[in-house]
Amino acid sequence: MFHLSHNYELGIIVLILAFLVFYIPAVYAFIAIRKQQKRNQNK
Repeated sequence: MFHLSHNYELGIIVLILAFLVFYIPAVYAFIAIRKQQKRNQNK
């Protein structure tokens, strides 16, 4: 039972880490693109 719950916990941790690793650069790129579009509109 403990072994299963440990694997479940580990799986969730890996899932969260993978999500953050993907999500943070995606948000950063999205913000960078938004800023570039605003700069282009101002010009």
